[in-house]
Amino acid sequence: MTEFQNNKKEKIAILSVLKPVDDVRAYQKIAKSISDNSNHLKEITLIGFEANSNFDKENTNLNIDFIELFTSNNNKNRLGFWRLFAGFRVFNQLLKLKPTTLIVCAVEIIPFTLFFKFLFSLKSESKSNPIKLVYDVQENYAFNILYQDNYPKFLKKSLAFLIRFFEKFSSSFIDLYLLAEKCYLEEMPYLKKTNYFFFENKFLIEKSFNSDLNNSDYLEKKEIIFLLYGSFSKSYGTLEGILFFKKLEKELFKQGFSATLVLAGYCLDKDYSKKIIKSTKNKNFISLLNQNLDKPISHTILLQELQKTDFVILPYLFNKSTQNCIPTKFYECLAYKKPMLISKNSKWESFINPLDAGMFVDFEDEELKNEMSIITEKIISQKFYTKTIDEKIWKFDGEIIRKVI
Repeated sequence: MTEFQNNKKEKIAILSVLKPVDDVRAYQKIAKSISDNSNHLKEITLIGFEANSNFDKENTNLNIDFIELFTSNNNKNRLGFWRLFAGFRVFNQLLKLKPTTLIVCAVEIIPFTLFFKFLFSLKSESKSNPIKLVYDVQENYAFNILYQDNYPKFLKKSLAFLIRFFEKFSSSFIDLYLLAEKCYLEEMPYLKKTNYFFFENKFLIEKSFNSDLNNSDYLEKKEIIFLLYGSFSKSYGTLEGILFFKKLEKELFKQGFSATLVLAGYCLDKDYSKKIIKSTKNKNFISLLNQNLDKPISHTILLQELQKTDFVILPYLFNKSTQNCIPTKFYECLAYKKPMLISKNSKWESFINPLDAGMFVDFEDEELKNEMSIITEKIISQKFYTKTIDEKIWKFDGEIIRKVI
């Protein structure tokens, strides 16, 4: 156990199961922010799902390592039984690495990290350098299980209860919470008694970022590009978004405009993927960036598509698990000054409307007879982003994470 005492470098492990090791939040925002300010005195290891295919591990910080514990070949069904054993595999890696700080990004890993913490707290050598346990709360997992369609109905209530019970129980042993959403304090009141920081999913500026390069001349060209990007699923309203665009394309054509929809994303549900592909078949005004929809597209490529587009379609369906959350895409679109077509939601409207950043659509209304002409008119005549937006609203600040880790 002398590794803890003799190694001058602090060892940090960032742990996930379904998230790839090059996940924007875990790698770009947490790991790199810590590393950039550590003078190479911290060794950081990200453990999780395999990285996106075009991720260049060779071009990363020397003190950041990656362990791709789960792969698409061996763990094809992300809701399969292998998830029950994922924590054991993570625990085995912890025994090898012996980190002193654990940042947990998946609820199913918490029991194993607690056991790891208790195991080493019994050793006298570790008392001078106790293990710090950080829980990065990216989602309200109990709400997800209850209100989304990822699990069988007969399992939902019992599973959600068990997760919430264990989250409450473990809160006494977790040193720090990172909360992705402010609403989590109301949805999970026990968090108010913990040591927490808000760590929202705001936009991380890259060196090449320049929002002034994104002003479009689609009104002059009379060619408008729309984008639907990221994860595709039933709860995200992907099919509703495609159906809406098909109607919008016809209305824009009547006004002398051509319209193209770019679909840049991936889908975990094979049946839903087939429906998406079928809905785009023989539609030359819809472009699928990822033909099979079975593998994630790197965030870098998604942002490149975002820069090229004129409007972004965000057709989230109403769901109690996400109704109070601010989607990451809002911040990305604000950064690039891209107008958004968003599902109606009172909280989102109070956030977006004062910024002149988009308009709201009832994507669940299949007819939209009365609204479509109004929406079309706004697209070709309304000016967006007429006000100066304080970049603090959308910009990620790495100093937040450096202060607490």
